[in-house]
Amino acid sequence: MMRPFRLLVSLCCCFVFNASPVLSAIILDGSFEDQAIAQNLPHYQVVNGEKWGRARFGGWDAPGLESSWRAVVSGTNTVWTGGSIARTEDFAAGWKWAKAGAVFGIIQGNQTMSQKFTAATSGEGTLTWYDANRAAWRDIDWFGRPNTYSVTLTDSGGFIQTRGTFTSEVFGGNSYSTPPGNGWWTSEGKKGWYARSASGFNLQAGMSYTLSFNSLSPDDRSTFLDDISLNLTSTIVPEPSTMAIFGLGSMGLAYLRRRRQLR
Repeated sequence: MMRPFRLLVSLCCCFVFNASPVLSAIILDGSFEDQAIAQNLPHYQVVNGEKWGRARFGGWDAPGLESSWRAVVSGTNTVWTGGSIARTEDFAAGWKWAKAGAVFGIIQGNQTMSQKFTAATSGEGTLTWYDANRAAWRDIDWFGRPNTYSVTLTDSGGFIQTRGTFTSEVFGGNSYSTPPGNGWWTSEGKKGWYARSASGFNLQAGMSYTLSFNSLSPDDRSTFLDDISLNLTSTIVPEPSTMAIFGLGSMGLAYLRRRRQLR
């Protein structure tokens, strides 16, 4: 028969084994698909079933000329505020294909795109996303040039966490890229995105936050955003299993003290 103290030690070991925190995604609709459904963006069906925006050879009538590029509609149908979205398309959005699904976000000029959320757990968050630029087909246009933007996390008390600035470029190269190139016109250029990340965001359980992507351009430059995800990478509060370990430890000490008193 197992002695009580050994039983307590065994239970503690079991709780240690199950003490790892559950890490979950925080940002919603990071690929902007829900926003596109809410707006019923213009589209045509492609072979794999995806709904794309304007085709390059869609004709010169109204449907053929209409882009799926639309400003974000705030309200009950979206978690995003500000900026724009567009479907994968072969013309108006600069021949860009979405990184995830068939829709991506856009910040242009000095626009800000943001989302509010409340942290359920205290800990450190890591943000990951992809960016790219709209390709210009005429060298006189500004929107094919690199664009600088910042990423901020602001809590309900007004404290701002900034993780520096980022510069988006046309994937595959254009007249303004480094080095210059013409790869934006290829399939690889259309599909290509740059992976980004920012870590060290401090989150407090119960606190409301606003995650913002802020375009810093003085002119008509654009940054495309897609596949945005904010995840807890570590927690800084005791988990229930950790509290159980302390409780069992206290019980064990009390048991030993009681045995010594009876001797």
